[in-house]
Amino acid sequence: MYEKYFDSKSQEKMRDVFLQLSKRGVIKTYEKNSVIRTNKEKSFCIVVEGKLKQSINSVEGEEKILYILQSGEIFGEMDYFAGGENQLIVKTLEKSKISFINEEVMEKVLIENPVIYRNIIHSIIRKFRIVMFQMGNMAFADAQGKVADTIIRLYSQGGIDEVEGKVVNEKLTHEEIAKLIGCSRVTVTRALNKFKDNGLIEIREGMVIIKDIAGLKKYIKWR
Repeated sequence: MYEKYFDSKSQEKMRDVFLQLSKRGVIKTYEKNSVIRTNKEKSFCIVVEGKLKQSINSVEGEEKILYILQSGEIFGEMDYFAGGENQLIVKTLEKSKISFINEEVMEKVLIENPVIYRNIIHSIIRKFRIVMFQMGNMAFADAQGKVADTIIRLYSQGGIDEVEGKVVNEKLTHEEIAKLIGCSRVTVTRALNKFKDNGLIEIREGMVIIKDIAGLKKYIKWR
């Protein structure tokens, strides 16, 4: 379903490249729920440890989560290459370490190893696809389909195969899932409970384990 868009080997290779690159930057540690501000100086940012979310907020304070970033993934690349004012809010979901590579160092890196451009393009295209699928999901799927689609997509973006099933490697609250798909927390809870009752998923320490991915796919009607 999403395998051809989020190839696991390509994603891991990309993350490994960025983790090696992170050693060229200044690494800072942030506690959970810290807002990461990058507007003061031009920096290329890499998640070394932990998890972050990138969101947009309405003037009323409503939040729409666009991306969940894990170790080896980047942010700030649009600002670095295209400039302009950054409208994305970056916040840690757990204690995290971030590498900030300043412009002078980053330009040297790109001259020394231009292959890194390919990984940056991979990351940008990956994010575009994530937003594209979110838009389709929000526009065309019903509530249960939105939750099912998001679970499968999150697994494809960085999940783990275990004996118990396919583990979504994101420890997200029902509220955070709701902000990913644009619906209420109650709707997410109802859908997850239905999937659990039907033996399609399990919840272990806040992480979703897909037991029957084919059964879960049946709830997705828009593609």
